[in-house]
Amino acid sequence: MDNERLCVFLIDDDASVRDSLSLLLGVRGYATRVFDSADAFLRAAGEGGDAWAGCVLTDIRMPGTSGLELQRIAAECGMPLPFVVMSAHGDAAVARQAFRQAAIDFLEKPFDDADLFAAIEQAFARERERLAAARRERSVGGRLGSLTEREREVCELMVQGLSNHEIAACLGISHRTAQVHRGRVMQKMEAESLAALIAACREA
Repeated sequence: MDNERLCVFLIDDDASVRDSLSLLLGVRGYATRVFDSADAFLRAAGEGGDAWAGCVLTDIRMPGTSGLELQRIAAECGMPLPFVVMSAHGDAAVARQAFRQAAIDFLEKPFDDADLFAAIEQAFARERERLAAARRERSVGGRLGSLTEREREVCELMVQGLSNHEIAACLGISHRTAQVHRGRVMQKMEAESLAALIAACREA
């Protein structure tokens, strides 16, 4: 996963701040989408934001929905984007609230470019981990979905630690049929061992 796939969603009601930060981030190689309010961001998110990847860089104090309120709403809606929050007002209580709501960092304006880039990279690192986990889950889910109903039954019994003889007895099939199903399960699940199969099923 590289920065070309990830995007910084920049939210600030100050046009000069939006312009300067979007220029700075663009020169640095970051893709950006710019919003003049948290409400504008939420409207866009409602039209497909669940597919967005990257991080939110938002001011705290804005007309309408504040940056802290946006954090809360995003969490309630299950929006997984990490947040970097910024403010021209150094308020320890606000900073604590932002961190309680899982902000990556709290940047007090004016901040050093290096601090901004470090916060974004930390947010992107978390986002890459989330996306990688989602890909793994989809991959395992797809393999599970390829199993027939009988193979899924056999798989569940294998995960419970039952032998071929025990699986055959549970399902009323022959030992040889249980062996065949077991082999197909291992092949379709791309598992080299029973331990790997169990791990994959638990992951799914």
